[in-house]
Amino acid sequence: MKTRGIVIAIILIIVIAAVYTKPDDRTIKIETINAIWGDVVPTPEKTPQFYEQFMNITTVNIYIDDWLLLKRIQYKMKQGKQTVGFAAFGKVMIRK
Repeated sequence: MKTRGIVIAIILIIVIAAVYTKPDDRTIKIETINAIWGDVVPTPEKTPQFYEQFMNITTVNIYIDDWLLLKRIQYKMKQGKQTVGFAAFGKVMIRK
């Protein structure tokens, strides 16, 4: 019975940590655009006006589904929306 309580407490701690450490949508969009577009993305340090325009144009194609423990990242392409990654525990993981 004691082991069962410990296991439940550990699972509860993991769930609470996952819920409160999900990255915000802005961070997810920036990392997704950098992963998908690569070197084409203008840098905010060198050309901030182009960076802002580029992000305004490309981020409309990103859809974020907020689930309880993680966020699913989808990118709209010609074929439709495709899942390109997930975000959880403060990290954004993009498939390449």
